[in-house]
Amino acid sequence: MRNFCLVLLVTALAACVGGKTPPPKENPIIGGAISTTSLDGPALPGASPGGADKPAVPPADPAGAGAGTGPAAKPAAPAPVAPDPAKPDAAGTRPAPDLAVQTPPPAPASPEEAACQKSGGTWANAGGKALRSCVHVTKDAGKQCRKSSQCDGLCLARSGSCAPIKPLFGCNEIYQDDGARVTLCID
Repeated sequence: MRNFCLVLLVTALAACVGGKTPPPKENPIIGGAISTTSLDGPALPGASPGGADKPAVPPADPAGAGAGTGPAAKPAAPAPVAPDPAKPDAAGTRPAPDLAVQTPPPAPASPEEAACQKSGGTWANAGGKALRSCVHVTKDAGKQCRKSSQCDGLCLARSGSCAPIKPLFGCNEIYQDDGARVTLCID
């Protein structure tokens, strides 16, 4: 029944458009008809390269007019539909959640990690070791500077710009508050 309705709908839409396809255009370079192929759908069986000589959908057989003229096509069985766990079923109840699919809740954060997240930082591995630290993104990353007091974090001497994060681990040449260039190492 569903297939019959679909065929009837397609036929009705084709009649609204006029049911005719425009003649294929000539290729200005090599001559002959230009064929087009839709890339967003599968190729239809029985479609010709030009697409103008065969209809894409066979015409509907109203009320079984051709029932005795050829083999009867069996309607395709509808595909089974998996129930949506978010929607209630016919009885109005939700199905039980599948416990094998659920992920365990995250482990409780340490007091240091909770304080870091509350201050807007990220709790991450730092300094190339197994140690974790609270890292903040600076507000003025990349801004030109000549001394550390001009930056939210450190003023990097090599680029003359403010550091992107704080604290900045490893050894880095920086400008101090008085403008002196020094090497600072933080492990």
